Amino acid sequence: MQFSLVEFYSSSAKIPNLEINISYYMSRSTNDTVSQIETNKAIIKRYFEAYNNKDEAIFDEIIAPEYVDHGQSAYMGSPGRGVAGAKRDLKYSLDKLDDLNYVVEAVIASEAYPDLVGAYWKGSLIPKAIYSDTKQTNKIISYRGVSIYRIQNGKIIETWHVFDGLPLKLLSG
Repeated sequence: MQFSLVEFYSSSAKIPNLEINISYYMSRSTNDTVSQIETNKAIIKRYFEAYNNKDEAIFDEIIAPEYVDHGQSAYMGSPGRGVAGAKRDLKYSLDKLDDLNYVVEAVIASEAYPDLVGAYWKGSLIPKAIYSDTKQTNKIISYRGVSIYRIQNGKIIETWHVFDGLPLKLLSG
């Protein structure tokens, strides 16, 4: 027996001796995907909590052992790797910066790519270090960025960052 697409995607399709409620399976799959998307968004919010609360233990919950932070290479020379790399990045930032704070403005995910989550965020900090061309002040530096995270099995496996307004010399050497 053949079905047209319209018949197949109707609320139910009948096959001799078997009734299939297609919309049940389609909604279940969609609901599972939506649930995964919401879980993944929560993982990303938790990532920012680690920085705001200066709590590296959060990374044990949300970072995969094979994690790669592609954004680190811009200021640290090589990507951060694994849970230890994420913790090292946090410590590195806290050693060089005071009052580090992030506000997540938007978290974006799609059913088409549920393992990818984007975040638009704003950050602020006060530099600890004194550089030859800048005076040490208590001036707050504000910056913003977009990050893309790939999540697998409930853990962040890859990260890419693009940011604007943050002088890289604050994070380098």
